[in-house]
Amino acid sequence: MARFLNMLSVAFAFVDVFALTSAFLYFRQSQKITLELEQAEKEKAIIQSQMLQKNLEPHFLFNNLSILSGLAKKKPEQMEDFIDDFSDVYRYYLKHGKKQLAELKDELSFLKNYMNLMEKRFGNAYQLESKIENTDGFVIPCSLQLCVENAIKHNKASVQNPLFISLSRENDCIIIKNKLNKVDFTLGTGTGNDYLKRQYQISFNKDVTFTETDTEFIVEIPLISQI
Repeated sequence: MARFLNMLSVAFAFVDVFALTSAFLYFRQSQKITLELEQAEKEKAIIQSQMLQKNLEPHFLFNNLSILSGLAKKKPEQMEDFIDDFSDVYRYYLKHGKKQLAELKDELSFLKNYMNLMEKRFGNAYQLESKIENTDGFVIPCSLQLCVENAIKHNKASVQNPLFISLSRENDCIIIKNKLNKVDFTLGTGTGNDYLKRQYQISFNKDVTFTETDTEFIVEIPLISQI
């Protein structure tokens, strides 16, 4: 009996060891599969973000060539100045568009040049008010321009009733606001907003927030302190 009980005890010990080993191997395999799935999802998101980025350049070109076409018909005397300004803007776009980050001060300067183009098309119907004094930090290239472009695209304005777009800084965030005066119809794809969301989430695990109230639209873009 004692021998039998001893053998039974040894058998149970082997079963326990086997069970623990199986559980450990299962855990390791599950952990590996989870990491592989997370990596696959991240790579998928990166590819989607890159595809969105590729869509931004023709979108940017189309919008500004449309402006040039309008000037050719209505204000041909302004075409040469527009082409010069557009060359400066597009040069910046090509130089910084594929970088991960750009200095905030450079982005603000780029945005000012972009607004010069808009002035040639709309006069003073759309006006930018920047209250940013501290220009330390980095943002994703062309992020501010994309937000301002959306404000112009989706809201009506005139020289008599201008739309004011304000930029301010609150701690480590850039706030872009505009009053709502929506156009009756606009064909929006959401490409710019999707691109910003994905880029900040994938690269920095930070969120870009878009808030629409009854009277205004607000975008909050996180600042990155260093590269």
